[in-house]
Amino acid sequence: MKPVAALVPLSWIYGCGVVLRNLFFDQEMFHAEHVGVPVISVGNISAGGTGKTPVVESIARTLAEKGILAGIISRGYKRSTRGLVAVSDGKSLKVTAQESGDEPHQLAMHLPQTVIVVDEQRVRGARYAVNSLGVQAIILDDGFQHRAIHRDLDIVVIDASRSPFAMRMLPAGYRRDTYSSLKRGDIVLLTKVKQTTTVDRLEERIRKFSDAKIFTSTFSVAAFRRAKTKFSVNLESVKGKKAVAFCGIGQPESFRASLEEIGVHVVSLMPFEDHHSYSRSDLARVATEQEKLSAEYIVTTEKDMARLSGSASGDFLEKNPVFYVEMRTEIHQQKEWDALMLSTIKKKNGQ
Repeated sequence: MKPVAALVPLSWIYGCGVVLRNLFFDQEMFHAEHVGVPVISVGNISAGGTGKTPVVESIARTLAEKGILAGIISRGYKRSTRGLVAVSDGKSLKVTAQESGDEPHQLAMHLPQTVIVVDEQRVRGARYAVNSLGVQAIILDDGFQHRAIHRDLDIVVIDASRSPFAMRMLPAGYRRDTYSSLKRGDIVLLTKVKQTTTVDRLEERIRKFSDAKIFTSTFSVAAFRRAKTKFSVNLESVKGKKAVAFCGIGQPESFRASLEEIGVHVVSLMPFEDHHSYSRSDLARVATEQEKLSAEYIVTTEKDMARLSGSASGDFLEKNPVFYVEMRTEIHQQKEWDALMLSTIKKKNGQ
């Protein structure tokens, strides 16, 4: 649901609830559970499109390269299942994108040596990953507000192109936590910094509430793939080509910007609700738009591709020039970042 300015009174109520809940945790009236292994939490204070998923993937890759079996614990937003579901046991993918949610499925496809578990009760999911699947570290996806699980490193991801300091609280805006909550963060990671010239000003605002170490990163296209075959097209070959883009993500305009950065001319952007499940009529509209505008490509995100399965999309992928992009995050202080992730694990394990 998009924020509505008329809902400001409800934002006040929501904000009061957030303040009270944080106070109860700060005063230890609510208890954070330990799960027996190091926990790195990745989250944000605003809803939708901060670039959190590639950050989770980056951390998991760092741990896997050092031989650490990590488990990513996620809620599994808009999945068809409920309760605890093992998406991947670190050896193979166990369920469909519909059963896991699009982002956990995407992570499992990219990280074959990482355990992925979805559960509304993150503590239960983490304990299952530790006790039944033998993980040595937990990466808590979207965990900043989920304070019921103890974490050893708290990372707050902020989209530098869309400052949370200009947002109202939900449901009148996109902000889901108070500015003062930033003091809980050990690290603040600014994403998409090349899409803004206000990083210094944003850092000044953060410093009013937090002494956390600030890292910066860039979000860019890593691959441009044919949807039907997953064949990767040379990025140079797409420059100047016309495309109809469609997506169901938090920030559609960010997707347009990413495509235009590699030289694709987006003649039409068709946004859908975040985590949208596409129907035949949705895809037919996209195909009609591509034909009407004589675009060479139809392009979507990798996250959306996870939801394009079954009979609704079969003909669409078969008969149309559908492509998707894989995104990557490049952390500008990568060596320092990796060292901090690994030192958190070692410190917790007494090494």
